[in-house]
Amino acid sequence: MEPLGTITQYFPFIDEETRYVLETTMANASDYYDFVHRLRDSVLNDDSPVMVVYFAIHHSMIALDYKHIDKIREKYGHHQILGPNLFFSSAYQGTYDDVKKVHELADDVLATQPEDWISLEMNFMKFEADMVNYPASLYQTTTMEKIRELIGSDPRFGFYEIVLNDHLALRAQVDGDTEELIRCIDRGMQFAKEFDDRLRMAHLLIRKSNIIVNQDRKESRKLLEQAYQIVESSLEIPVFYSEILYNLSILDAIRGEFDSAIRGCLRAVTIRERAGLNTGNASYYLSLFYNTIGEPASGLEWGRMAEDQFKSRPNLINRAILNQIWSLILLKRLTEAQALIDMSRESILKSGDESQLAWFYFVTGVFELEQGDSSLAVSSIEQGLRIYEQQGSSFLMELFFLHQLAKIEVLSGGTEEVVYPSLAILEDKALYEDLPGILGQVLLLKADLAILSNNEALLREIIPQLRSLSEKENLQFLKPYFDRLLRRL
Repeated sequence: MEPLGTITQYFPFIDEETRYVLETTMANASDYYDFVHRLRDSVLNDDSPVMVVYFAIHHSMIALDYKHIDKIREKYGHHQILGPNLFFSSAYQGTYDDVKKVHELADDVLATQPEDWISLEMNFMKFEADMVNYPASLYQTTTMEKIRELIGSDPRFGFYEIVLNDHLALRAQVDGDTEELIRCIDRGMQFAKEFDDRLRMAHLLIRKSNIIVNQDRKESRKLLEQAYQIVESSLEIPVFYSEILYNLSILDAIRGEFDSAIRGCLRAVTIRERAGLNTGNASYYLSLFYNTIGEPASGLEWGRMAEDQFKSRPNLINRAILNQIWSLILLKRLTEAQALIDMSRESILKSGDESQLAWFYFVTGVFELEQGDSSLAVSSIEQGLRIYEQQGSSFLMELFFLHQLAKIEVLSGGTEEVVYPSLAILEDKALYEDLPGILGQVLLLKADLAILSNNEALLREIIPQLRSLSEKENLQFLKPYFDRLLRRL
């Protein structure tokens, strides 16, 4: 492989022996992922200098290839300088208590007054460990001050700005500051380009795609394509492929192409499982998508999987539980649903996470509808929808909420003469924003309306539209509904 800044940015600071090993391994590798494997295998098969081991762990971690780090720990774990990385690895994979160990061991290394680049590494270990679970874990102000001081002390440390801005973007995202979020990512990409850090450039392109998906879906897809080109040309990191697939699934879901979205998420889960990585996000969305297309048994299964996977990120667990509540309501298991609502209410209200609160209103509304109180159900779901509308944070979620409101309107109205504002808004969005699957959902609701008002002529008009749409856009999730409609004629 050609020299890659992701590797070479450390060369000005490291000893000659370590640099030689990294250069030789890089020259013999076909791509970055092959480099990671070769370096890891060399330290496992031979007795290697401790700094070579350090970089074997470092590159395994940033490539999200954690499978063999425990073996490295067994062989080299007694070396003090490796401790923070090793415990950060286990904290990232779910051993939440190891965050404290990262702090303790990094401070032990810092107490030896190491070189400035080692000091930066140790402070970043503490900072990153906290940011993985922000705001459950708050970073120390003194850590941030030291990081900024050290970066400013030497222009060659500029590549650390990439990592810093990536994690500050995470903080801004949790805080709901979209403007700061984009600013941090753009700044990170500028430094990634300057230092030829293609790994983090691909990562930041994927992140930005995910952020702008609500404002510019075309640009979002373009960024994913750019990331794919980088991954394919020089990285070949499987997990990056999974991230691209996952984000493409979100784009598909916005268009209502839920079959494609589910396939993409399932492939992402498979890739991440093979790499020994957390599948929480993909599992969460699979739960959401299966509930949406009327397969709540699968939705419940994936919701439980998401809950299990989110154990290392407790601030996300309630999102998985909320999906389970929706599944249980759809399955008519209302006692279980009520128990989960009661269990999660307090922690959601105290979390400060507006998205969780919005979904709490949603499932509460669905539960109220099931109990026969459509007026209260509309009020609850509208409260949740307003949160997303005010934030502008998720067009996909707004579509879910509008669809549920439209469904309540149709079930509560039941005649063609009644006004259905949510249904009309949903149809407008489907038509003007080219959302074929959402249009399919609108047509299904109109078919329900035709059935409730005993209008066979309208039903006969809708069925060919559904068939044409389903076949043209390959919307397989519509088929069971379409078949049921045919049996009514």
